[in-house]
Amino acid sequence: MRKLVLTLAALTMALPAAAQERRTKIGIGIAIVPIETGNFANRTIELYLPIQIAPQLRLEPSLGIATSSGPDGGTDTRDLTLGVGLFFVQSVATPVDLYVGGRLKLNFARVEQGAPGARVSNSGADVALAGALGGEYYLVPKFSIGLEGQLGFYSNSSASGDNSGVFTTGLAFLRLYFM
Repeated sequence: MRKLVLTLAALTMALPAAAQERRTKIGIGIAIVPIETGNFANRTIELYLPIQIAPQLRLEPSLGIATSSGPDGGTDTRDLTLGVGLFFVQSVATPVDLYVGGRLKLNFARVEQGAPGARVSNSGADVALAGALGGEYYLVPKFSIGLEGQLGFYSNSSASGDNSGVFTTGLAFLRLYFM
């Protein structure tokens, strides 16, 4: 029993030391494998900016842009997605971090339909709020691959279908840290 207590005490002392060996504080990332859920969160390809604001706290703003143009008289869409995530990050091994937190995303959607000269446009703002759980594996100190699962709520404007509901999704990330 005494060996177990000493082992646990040693692990407890090692966790703050591991936290001091934090990886770089700023990077850029991209979600490489969005899994389709039917909500706006996966219509755009987003760039993420992970910022380690404290030893175990990460702020991750994101920006996504998507456009599509149909043939003459078809439907044209434009989406601008702004998001932010806030995560508690814990290193569980030298090359592995786990994180838990949430994401808030706003999507500004615009849809235009009809023949030239008689186009009808509709625009609106969509919202998504999701809890997220993920992990990343550092292949080298400044480059990681990761997976994230989300459970959330979305509310779409009339430009995106005028609906709301609950969603689950998964993302695979590539992140490159440079500072």
